Amino acid sequence: MDDDLDQYFHSNEKEEDNHSESDSDEEAPDNIDANYELERAEPPYKLSADFAKFLHASEYPEDITKYLKSLKLFEKDAKTADIVPTKSLKSVVSGFVHYLLGVKRIQKPVLRGIAKIFGRYDIYHYISQELVKAINNLKESRTSAWFNLFNFLQFVPHPMDRVTKPLFRQFCIRTPFTEKATKKKKLVWISTDFDSVWMALMNGQISEKITLKLIPYITQNVISRLKTPFKSADFFFKMFDKSDYHGILSLGAIFRLISEHNFEYPKFYDKVYSLTNPSLLYMSQKEAILTLLDSFLSSTHIPTYIVGSFLKRLSRCLLLAPIDAQEPILGLIRNLVIRHPNCSDVVHREQPQTVYDDPFDNTETDLHKTKAMESSLWEMKLLQCHWNQSVRKRAHFIDKSLQKVESYVRFRCSDELFSVNMAKSFGGEDGEAEKYRKLQDGDDDDEGVGRGAPEAKKPRRKGFGKFAPKHEEKIVRAVGINSEVPRGILERNVAVVDAPKLWRI
Repeated sequence: MDDDLDQYFHSNEKEEDNHSESDSDEEAPDNIDANYELERAEPPYKLSADFAKFLHASEYPEDITKYLKSLKLFEKDAKTADIVPTKSLKSVVSGFVHYLLGVKRIQKPVLRGIAKIFGRYDIYHYISQELVKAINNLKESRTSAWFNLFNFLQFVPHPMDRVTKPLFRQFCIRTPFTEKATKKKKLVWISTDFDSVWMALMNGQISEKITLKLIPYITQNVISRLKTPFKSADFFFKMFDKSDYHGILSLGAIFRLISEHNFEYPKFYDKVYSLTNPSLLYMSQKEAILTLLDSFLSSTHIPTYIVGSFLKRLSRCLLLAPIDAQEPILGLIRNLVIRHPNCSDVVHREQPQTVYDDPFDNTETDLHKTKAMESSLWEMKLLQCHWNQSVRKRAHFIDKSLQKVESYVRFRCSDELFSVNMAKSFGGEDGEAEKYRKLQDGDDDDEGVGRGAPEAKKPRRKGFGKFAPKHEEKIVRAVGINSEVPRGILERNVAVVDAPKLWRI
């Protein structure tokens, strides 16, 4: 739908290309009286409510620009002689705010087109002031208004990205942005408008339905562009205190506030540990979250009991994780062991006879009391019988000597993993594509054969070679698969020694 809407703005964009940024700063030609537009009588105009209805009824941007061209937008102040907005322009700004924060849900492609007019820096300077006042009085129940506001702000660029073309320059010669005393403050105004609206949005009574979209967008696109990013701490810490998806999504912003702006959060690792659960691995943002988790635990000065607790929590999450999250978590666990050699006892300790004998308490939220350092990574032994060959191979790292170099944590989506499995040849020799995949994945290295090690010679088999029977058909037999779901592994009624049998083919 976005592409269909662009055709209505195609002609306008061509006109904008003809106006360079310097065109807005040029003085009026000699044969045109620049003060005529400021001194003429103000024609009739629509009230704010009528203008909001007009915007809903408009089908093309030419309808809006034609109406704006018929208005008197600026006039001279009788006392100070400054150029100030007229009642017509104030009605347009107020009517647009009513249109945006109304009860009707506006489609995102429509707002994208509307932003090409009302998102320009000169008119947005006046809109932002009215938006801040309206946001402060906007109630949480106004879900449509919150969505309209958020979707519109996504299309208003920051001056660090690009400065939009002026809108008023198309209708009048002299504006507050063309005056020599004020045009130098243009970038300052734009930055201040950007900060004030987004800060008002974060401090408002935001609807719960929109916060799940708002948190990641502000983290990725807004917080780094604010002149005072630390003022967003109240919003993110309030979201982080929640024990649901809001806290998980705000991890990136919290990490940035702590590492870049010296914020402190009491028992930060305890909070992150409580948020680390299997449901996190089913989110679309799991790659970014696992990358952040790796950053949290990258310091070698973290106490051993904290690292051990995360090792056990991630190992338990692996048993219930989707296939596209198991490879990166296995790589993360292996890197944590390499990064913190004091945790090697957890790797090489003998596994308990039953899950009930495991001293680790997975329900404990205090990292001092989890008893993770008294446990072992018996979950890796269970994963060594996984149905996926790549997961099965990577789980064998606990049976090898401790490496000195961390491995690359790779993320592959489920579609890519499915394509890799379908490209494998069954019942015969590996094809060229399969050999290339093994070289890229390093599967041979994960089996324990180091690079440069002599390749073992295959024993000569009788009846093969040039004296083998010709044109013999190869018989491919079907392999029976246990399709039953493993049960009783985590209910503490199956011995750990017998648990891998449930995963075997």
